[in-house]
This record gives sequence, structure tokens and C-alpha cells, in this order.
Amino acid sequence: MFGKTKDPLPFVAPKVLVINFAPVFPEQGGKRLYEVLGWNDPRDLMPQYIADIEACSYGYVRYHIVETIDVDAYPLKLDGFRYTNATYIACYEGKGDWHQPDAVDYPAIFKAYKIPWRVMTGDIDEAWLWGFPYGGFWESTMAGGQPYFCNSQPVPGFWGFRTFITMGFNYERGVGEMLEAFGHRVESIMRHIYGSWELVPVAQQSVPHAWNRFTLYDKVAPGEAACGNVHYAPNSERDYDWGNRRTVMSTADDWLNYPDLTGAQKPMNCAQWGNGDIREHHRWWLKRLPHAEGRNADGKLNNWWPYIVDFNRFPESRK
Repeated sequence: MFGKTKDPLPFVAPKVLVINFAPVFPEQGGKRLYEVLGWNDPRDLMPQYIADIEACSYGYVRYHIVETIDVDAYPLKLDGFRYTNATYIACYEGKGDWHQPDAVDYPAIFKAYKIPWRVMTGDIDEAWLWGFPYGGFWESTMAGGQPYFCNSQPVPGFWGFRTFITMGFNYERGVGEMLEAFGHRVESIMRHIYGSWELVPVAQQSVPHAWNRFTLYDKVAPGEAACGNVHYAPNSERDYDWGNRRTVMSTADDWLNYPDLTGAQKPMNCAQWGNGDIREHHRWWLKRLPHAEGRNADGKLNNWWPYIVDFNRFPESRK
């Protein structure tokens, strides 16, 4: 997938290793945890997620799953604890307390499935871990050559010439939550690219730049709303407020023309991004990420998608 030049490729096809922690219940006819509890089959969710990312990136990101491993076990926690079917169901039914600390042992997973080594050899580019409520996964985390904060602190102790991201998904939830995890990955990387993230009116920003402006919403910058961020739509008044019917003026559609911004505003409310539907809002937001050719006067790519999925190729998206 990844070349050595600094110019973006026409499209990228990141190779993905999927590890599905889905314990089997023999007494339930061999059903897996998500079947026993009526949750989603990851194999139904992943094609939808892949299609959404390809559509939102205007064909630039075309994920390719090279292997899916189904694991008949619960992942190990950092302190050595591991659920069993009996202890997990007891917690789910309120007959026990969920284990704390919740954090999973990423190094153990990396070693068991040789993830860093497969990344270094080019066999895969990233990993997706599937789990369940209280599985202990971060939505996204970096490791490898030059990792930095990616909605979580990086996993230490793994070195190499390539940095990689491991996504954590929850099969109790749907595609909208998968896109939310991806959106937080976007936020972390773009903050790194531009060196800061200030959600205040432009005149109050210490270093005004495109990422700051893109993520403004009316509550923090009255009259200057753009696209908002993953948790805040242009008119949101609180976290996850994607169904707000209040109308505000926003430049969100102007960002479809980046870098040729005119500053044109339109009246907007939740009708523009799905009336509160999590998947529709996140698709709307991701489609407005800049995706033009060339570089801007600030030296940054006019297409932000290469930074998000092909970050090893660009100095500004490395550590």
C-alpha cells in the first residue's frame, strides 16, 4: 500500500488484520457471545464501515481485510485478570461488579498475534480488535516506530520503522460508533498535524489555522460555526447533541470547496446531518474533511485523508 514519495497516492488500500474476541458458549449450541446476548455480528458491520469510509473519503481509503481471527476467549487485562463466560454473564446480569482496572493488555495481544512484526513486514497496515462492553479496548491507539497520542496514549515497548494504529470496536454497538472511533482518530492526528486545537473564536486563537476553523461550532464561537467535531455539530449545546433543531449560521458546506473557501454561511440544524442519527452525523462530518489536491500556503496537504490513514509517508504526520 504505502510508497516512499511524499505526494499522496490516488487511493490507498490499507491491509487490516481483524481479531474478533467472541467466546463460544458450548451449552448454547456453540453460539458466540454476541449471538447469546443478541448483539451484532462483526462480519455484518465491517463491510458497512468500509463502504462508509470509502464514500466519505471520496474513494481515497479502500480498506482491505486480509485475515479475520475468531478468538474463543476473553482478552487479558493489564493486571492479569480474564473474564470467563460465567463471570462475564454474571456482571452483565448485575450479579457481579465489572472488573477494574478495565484496561486490556495490548502488549499481550500484540505478541500473541505478532501484530507489530506483521506491520513491519508489510503484511498488514493496521489491526481492528472486536470486543464487548468492558472489553478494555481504546477506540484507537498508536504503537510502533513513532507513536503519539491517538485518542489514547501509545502502546509502549514496540519499535520499528513504521507506526501503526489499532482500532477497538464493540459489537454491542453499530456502524455509527465505529465511525465515532474513527472520528476521534481523525481529531488526534489533525491536532498533531497542526500542533494545536483551540475551540475559541478565531480572534482569540493563539495560532489560527485550518483545523481550528474547521472544528468551530456556535456554542464556543458564536457566529463562526463551521463543521464542529465528532461530539458537537455546528449547533450543538452539549456533548452528543446531534439532534438539536436550533438553527445557526455555518460555513460547513463551504469546506467542501477547500482550500478555496469563501466564508459563505448557510442556516443549518440537525436536518442537515440526520436528525440525531449518530451514523449520519459522522458521515456528514467526515465528508467535509478537506480532500483536494496539492498543498496549501501553510505547507499542509489540501487532502487530510492521507494524514489519517497513510501517516507514515509524511513528516508532519509522524512524531
